[in-house]
Amino acid sequence: MSTTQQPGKRAVDEAKDLIDLGGSRRKWLWPAVGAVVVLALALVLVLKFTGDDDKTVAGSHFGNDFQIAYQASSASEKAFLDYLNKEVAPDYGVTIEGVGIEDGNQLDQATADGKYIANIYQHKHWLKQVTDSTGMELTALGEVFQWSYSVYSTKHASLDDLPKGATIALLNDPANTAQALWILERAGKLTFKDGVDPWAATEQDIADNIGGYKFTYMGYGAGPRTLDSVDAVIDYNMSFVDAGTPEKYRIFEPDAPKEFAGQLVVGTAYLDDPQVEKLKKVFFDERVQPYLAENDDPNLSGQLAPVSAE
Repeated sequence: MSTTQQPGKRAVDEAKDLIDLGGSRRKWLWPAVGAVVVLALALVLVLKFTGDDDKTVAGSHFGNDFQIAYQASSASEKAFLDYLNKEVAPDYGVTIEGVGIEDGNQLDQATADGKYIANIYQHKHWLKQVTDSTGMELTALGEVFQWSYSVYSTKHASLDDLPKGATIALLNDPANTAQALWILERAGKLTFKDGVDPWAATEQDIADNIGGYKFTYMGYGAGPRTLDSVDAVIDYNMSFVDAGTPEKYRIFEPDAPKEFAGQLVVGTAYLDDPQVEKLKKVFFDERVQPYLAENDDPNLSGQLAPVSAE
């Protein structure tokens, strides 16, 4: 058999040598595509953590739309942020948007990471508990309001009507337990041992339980559900207002001490951010405290009060 290549086939082979049908292109095309994908992903990550030109202000991690985290169950905290956004923030060229989050740890971590410019849901003793136990880098810029904290009962008309040995439900975290006991101490219903800091008091720090009270403990937000099973509950007004509890069951409402004022809290890494300086101007504007004292917003009045002198 002859091994001489047929003329037609030889012509086709020569044409293949002259025409690039894509084989050589594919050798460099895929690495190039891969490089583009890697660069695109890198750009997405940069924008995610530093913001893009449309959303951030020069020299800042944040833009002019300030997202403030608050306890999702608190209609009063949302109403406060809505007031700031409508009446105060426009004068500083920014907006205030409340972001409700139920999980306090998630809320604080997102603030520490700069996802939100600030949060408003904790007093200094709770903040200390959080930073001590988790190591989160958070710093308070100052007090902005005080939560009204009261005694509620469906069985008794006043604090003085509570019987000897009455069962009183308290929130089960150390700071709020102390705040409840301090209410009773200031009302003359118990005394503390010498040298006890009232904002850190526990049941073991009671010197004289004048009313012979028995204490039971409940989780945050459980006050309204617990009300009918005990003689009284000491909890935040906002919990009962949000649950629709009639105001007549609020049997004792003392002034809130400044020790438990709600604070404006930011991630420590952003303390020197220029937008954080603008944030402070909004929250500490001279109009804010008078509004807290005088407003008639049903979602706010009787729940958040102005910061007291002491």
